[in-house]
Amino acid sequence: MSECNINEEKSGLSFRTQLAVFGVILVLVVALPVLVLEVGRPWQALDSLIGQARTVLAGVKSGFTQSELERMDRFALQIPAAAQGYDEDSLIWTFNLLLEKNELPPEEEMRKALSEAEADTADFDYGKARGAFAFWRARFAAEPGLLDLFRKYKARIIETKEFSRRAGLDLSDIYVMVDDGKTFAFLIDGFDWTDSTYPGYPYDVNQHGDQYWRGYLQSGPGYYNNPRHYYLSVFPKFDTDQWGTWFTVWLASEAGGFYNAFSIDLDAGRVKRMMWEVGGAIIVIALLTGLIITLITSALSRRISQPIRGLVEGTEAVIRQDYDHVITSGGAAEFQKLIAVFNDMVKGLKERFNMKQTLEKLLSKELAEQVAKHGLVLGGRRVDITNLFTDFAGFSFITQRMRPEEVVGMLNDYFNELIPVIKKWGGLPDKYIGDAIVAIFGAPVVLDNHAESAVAAAIEMQLTIRRINEKRKNEGKTILEMRIGLNSGDVIAGAIGSDMKLEYTTIGETTNLANRMESAAEIGHVRMTENTYEKVKRIFFEGVNISIEPQFMQVKGYEHPVATYSIQVADLVIKKNEHPTGPPDYYIYEKTDRGLKHSAADVHPAPPSPFTKTIKFPGG
Repeated sequence: MSECNINEEKSGLSFRTQLAVFGVILVLVVALPVLVLEVGRPWQALDSLIGQARTVLAGVKSGFTQSELERMDRFALQIPAAAQGYDEDSLIWTFNLLLEKNELPPEEEMRKALSEAEADTADFDYGKARGAFAFWRARFAAEPGLLDLFRKYKARIIETKEFSRRAGLDLSDIYVMVDDGKTFAFLIDGFDWTDSTYPGYPYDVNQHGDQYWRGYLQSGPGYYNNPRHYYLSVFPKFDTDQWGTWFTVWLASEAGGFYNAFSIDLDAGRVKRMMWEVGGAIIVIALLTGLIITLITSALSRRISQPIRGLVEGTEAVIRQDYDHVITSGGAAEFQKLIAVFNDMVKGLKERFNMKQTLEKLLSKELAEQVAKHGLVLGGRRVDITNLFTDFAGFSFITQRMRPEEVVGMLNDYFNELIPVIKKWGGLPDKYIGDAIVAIFGAPVVLDNHAESAVAAAIEMQLTIRRINEKRKNEGKTILEMRIGLNSGDVIAGAIGSDMKLEYTTIGETTNLANRMESAAEIGHVRMTENTYEKVKRIFFEGVNISIEPQFMQVKGYEHPVATYSIQVADLVIKKNEHPTGPPDYYIYEKTDRGLKHSAADVHPAPPSPFTKTIKFPGG
């Protein structure tokens, strides 16, 4: 990142210094005794709580996207009609259990959790809970992706709540309400499942006595609290219940014809006690202090509003993944430093985002995220990996009468299906050699189970070939059949080339022998060396047949025959036609019964279950 170049001489006094000067002027002008200052403490404490609450609410609201909020609103307002006949407590508990755990715990576990939370379980019925849980699953099944939205925003609210508490803000919870002009209901909150609500749970206006809320909510977007201008009242309005005394602050907004209230319940018990202690003297002190603070802070606000707006715009740009946004410096020295650091942070995010996009073309999304987070070592090093080689049998004969664009299109059809399989199992598509693919498992990102991943990828690639060929035959298109070879061992891996072109690859006998295994493999199947077999022999690869005994073959450059094992992916023997008339009859298919042992571990006598792991394949 670039250095932060700040000319502090031009910025004048720092913001901290300005606040210190303001405090001195305030004391000198007001010249009130300590008692008067104590009188103002409750209002200052409450004002501070509201200010912090507004900041938190602004952050919560900015985290919601408009379209997702509208979708959640519509869902919530449909629930009361759809949920008729279900137990209300069960609806609350099971909705939040679906968000938190994605499953319904056993009955005893639920009872214990509810008892510890001091919830009323007198009428608890586990059968009703199962019914309510099924109701929520059905509702979300009809709205794909909506459950993930509720989980995402529930997690953000909980995270914001915990962060606010650690920052010293006394609050009970953060929650979001929705209103369509007829119904005022809860949308989502930050409580645990034992104390929470569910989307669409109605807010009983008459019971709570807060009938002024709709006028504030629909009068336009903005912040409100109870009452809105609390400083004009001798005593602010607090909500008191069995859990304490609360003061509510909310941020009203409109989303697609719906109104939302982003709300915080603040613990105002301490403030209320302080107000009762000071009594009637609070009015005079509040007016005097409020006038002075208003005059001075209005001047300060003009100085800090510009950088704050810039930071808000910059934050919104980052949320949109607009990493080209730059905030111009301004305000006090602290703000200038903050803005410079923010710009450098965005630049780093852009670099990381660009690198991640590039890596995703080579690696799986998960590995790309790991590399983007922890870095990637490209220098030459010795590493234990598994190499995978593929080749299409008879490619030259089949394609010799095809137009170049037809050949390229056909290869792209196959590679577009095969490369994602390699990346899915954590492999790196190293290079294309004509119609062949070379892949590396275990470098540049280390995989402890590289042999297992490579074997699984090879099997799924051959299963994918079966599916591709069936489709192409139905479409009257030319097909290709593939051989795959595997070998595991130490290689030299690194970026090789010159300043003009670099290529990450592997060098060594391990790589060469993997290539030989491909040449020796049966068409449509896989062959691996003993090095790879020893790493996977205790793994059950469902639906395939791994040879029981090794097959020895003489390999050029090796003094002794090399032990190899074949993986039969299907009950097919695919041969080349010795006298083909064209691509359609190049391959000869024979059905065979190979016994499907699935793994060489079948022949080992004990323990009762020789396998340590089972791997299944889609469509296998």
